[in-house]
Amino acid sequence: MVPAFGSRYKKSKTMQKRKVFLLMFALLIGSLTSATAQRFRASLIGGFNMAQLDGDDLSGFNKIGLNTGAKVAAVLSDRWQLSLEMLFSQQGSHRTRDDLYFGQYDNIRLNFVETPVMISFRDWKFHVSTGFSYARLISYKAESPIGEDLTDTETYRNDLYFWVVGATYYFNDRWGLNVRWSRALVDLETREGKTLLGRNLGIRLIYALQK
Repeated sequence: MVPAFGSRYKKSKTMQKRKVFLLMFALLIGSLTSATAQRFRASLIGGFNMAQLDGDDLSGFNKIGLNTGAKVAAVLSDRWQLSLEMLFSQQGSHRTRDDLYFGQYDNIRLNFVETPVMISFRDWKFHVSTGFSYARLISYKAESPIGEDLTDTETYRNDLYFWVVGATYYFNDRWGLNVRWSRALVDLETREGKTLLGRNLGIRLIYALQK
């Protein structure tokens, strides 16, 4: 009876976290639609991550996940912008045929609410950005190479921080292609003697709501 209760409790907490994310996302969208074009620029973001975790005995950026949400940028000058994003970001790792079979994991799936704060410099059609991101872990799943569910045995950290760099090429006034790289500054693992540090390559389309 105890494991069943624990499972229901975890599912309840996950649902509550998802509701909080949806509420925050709705509030951000509301603020974006009312932002003035002179000082603020609002955008929608859709794309994917190619992710990996250092310390899981799996190599390569083989975990594909969503990276989607919205962004509002404060225009500081003709060349400089300060932006805040609200994202749903899937990260983790995934085994391939080239990985060793005696490793502990087959794949790890991590679902985050992520809020990057970025400073951007614009030159012609390019925006070059750097900053830091706070990520809140809302749910996760881990599996062994034989298909065993390891989720209940893992004790991951809920709050993570990333260093982020990226560049965006704008095809026109509304559409841009963004490529960004991020690295975790905090270990996902909480157990002594183990480490899992995330690295991610994101490729995203950006659609500006104002020209």
